[in-house]
Amino acid sequence: MGKMKHILAIIIVLVILIGGFVFLLPKLPELYKTKVQGLLGQKESTAEQTVEKDTRPFEEKMDSALSPLQVSYSKRKKRHIWTMGGGETVIMYLLQVKRFAEKNGGKILYMEELYNLDPSIFQAAKVDLLNDKGDTLKLELQVSRNEFKPGASLLAVAFQVTNLTPELIVALKKLDYPYDLLIPPFGLSETDYANLDNINNKSETLWLTLESTKLNKAHNKLRPLRIHHTEEQIETVIGDAHAKFPEARGIVSRYGEQAVEHKQLLQAILTPAKDRGLWFLDISANKRSIVMQTCKEIGMRCKTATAYNPENSSLDDYSKAKIREAKRNGLAVMILPLSMSSIEKLNDLPAKAKAQGTTLINLSTFMKK
Repeated sequence: MGKMKHILAIIIVLVILIGGFVFLLPKLPELYKTKVQGLLGQKESTAEQTVEKDTRPFEEKMDSALSPLQVSYSKRKKRHIWTMGGGETVIMYLLQVKRFAEKNGGKILYMEELYNLDPSIFQAAKVDLLNDKGDTLKLELQVSRNEFKPGASLLAVAFQVTNLTPELIVALKKLDYPYDLLIPPFGLSETDYANLDNINNKSETLWLTLESTKLNKAHNKLRPLRIHHTEEQIETVIGDAHAKFPEARGIVSRYGEQAVEHKQLLQAILTPAKDRGLWFLDISANKRSIVMQTCKEIGMRCKTATAYNPENSSLDDYSKAKIREAKRNGLAVMILPLSMSSIEKLNDLPAKAKAQGTTLINLSTFMKK
């Protein structure tokens, strides 16, 4: 009797389940469709929330894109006057206007560079364009001679370390801009090397001694890389140097006017440097240098630069020339001996750089430009 009750109960449960399945089966496609539509609706809603359409007027968006220093309207010229920051040419600004118009539904109608300008204007140009609604917008772009676009030019600063006194450490720690210390990985005192750890706002670069007529026995402590050395010896020196300063990202030449002319020696130096992810900066000032050619052949990032030389300029003249070079060319590097006079000479460098739109950078950033 008990078994019959269990069998009947099981039969009843199965009947209920089968009946429910038969009832729901025709409705499954509709339920699935409803669920999918719900999920798609959630995704579309999320996408709409994520990508907000920029509904600002065409002129306002262009103002944000080009960042003029000043905007005005000339009734005499019947044009909007946009004063642009120095450091960029008017041609570059015209290209920016063209790209913006094409991207935002506008169209360039006319461009013309202007001459015989006011002394305060470096360059100027007219540009007529249609906005996204088909209305005509007439502009005159005036590049200022005195006010500069922030970040329009870059200047790197590096100091050549030959000793590191407590006075120099204090002075370096007060510098509030990026700079590099060119450090000989060999030849300084243990105290000097230990003192480097007390300077936490610098970038380190290897300052390696290369073949030169100026070398003598006194330079042996610097472990110079010379023509008679084997590739294995050179690779060992570079490996030891980088192991001592693993944070270093590049090598700057010290002496080296002969090394930069000697292709076999250069290849022996540059190849292991490249293998370690280092760049190379030639400051030998040798016009016959083949560094750039050799670096191109092996696919390595290299540049040449001029360091301060007391034999042909004063510290003041050199620093002023480099600041002007950054303004004129958009990129420059200043390499000075580490001394109190050098640091004091650059006390007002951030203010001078800011006044002409120059950003101060480290050497690794300079090498990427």
